[in-house]
Amino acid sequence: MEKRFLTKQAPHAWPFSHGVVVSRPGRVITLAGQVGYDRHGPDRKLVGPGDVGAQARQAFENIKTLLAKEGASLKDVIDFTVYLTDVNDLLAVGRVAQEYISDPPPVMTLIGVKALAFPDLLVEIRAVAVTAA
Repeated sequence: MEKRFLTKQAPHAWPFSHGVVVSRPGRVITLAGQVGYDRHGPDRKLVGPGDVGAQARQAFENIKTLLAKEGASLKDVIDFTVYLTDVNDLLAVGRVAQEYISDPPPVMTLIGVKALAFPDLLVEIRAVAVTAA
């Protein structure tokens, strides 16, 4: 059983839930942070240089691909961690996130960072999903 909750007794967490309680057997899938590269290796291409929305969209697409490999989907994600080189980009990333998440939404933590692993990266998104056993 899984319960996602949002309460009026705490500040709004748009577009995410305040918390998730998982009390069922199942598999936990923890993904490494995903960025705006379209594939791995020397032929990779950064999608949307200078465009945090395009990079976030590619990161979500990468997450979707990785989850599908394990028989899961974005609906199974209970937790996102978003790393931004400019926290003022939160709304742009939030708008993209709304294209990929459904109700009830997962939780999300935003962390502002000075830089990411490679030049020109503006956002990195990490996900944790729980599926039935």
